[in-house]
Amino acid sequence: MERIEVDIRIGEGRMSATDDPIFLGIRGRAGREFRLQHAEGASFRRGADDRYVLAGADATNVEYPELNDPTTPALDAADIVGFYIRKGMAPIPNVRGIGELDDRVEVVSVEVVVHAGGLAEPLRFFRLGPVWLGLACGSTFEVPREGEA
Repeated sequence: MERIEVDIRIGEGRMSATDDPIFLGIRGRAGREFRLQHAEGASFRRGADDRYVLAGADATNVEYPELNDPTTPALDAADIVGFYIRKGMAPIPNVRGIGELDDRVEVVSVEVVVHAGGLAEPLRFFRLGPVWLGLACGSTFEVPREGEA
């Protein structure tokens, strides 16, 4: 595994953005989660097209690169069945109630591209929304391999 690129488009509605943590998870034997948070600047702002690059410290744009590096320990792309996006809840402890509007985020689309040695083409995973995540509507959704239902 060389790197994972994640492109996320956030909705433009008044309550579409979030400052809560968002995670990219891997389904399959390579199961693991990575925090999607830019090392510099805001993430998950209303109407944003955000790109996150998970890679070695010299090639990433996420906070805490030493903890969000898919090359250490090494992951095998063949072990990846799919991905998911999960919204965490902050602050901790969570004092929000179900239905509070500020606990939600609207994800319009997600594309995950896996670059790994030995692959003729990168692996692509895609999900078109919109999908809302939050206490009142669920915290996780799947991102299947492109071309799969």
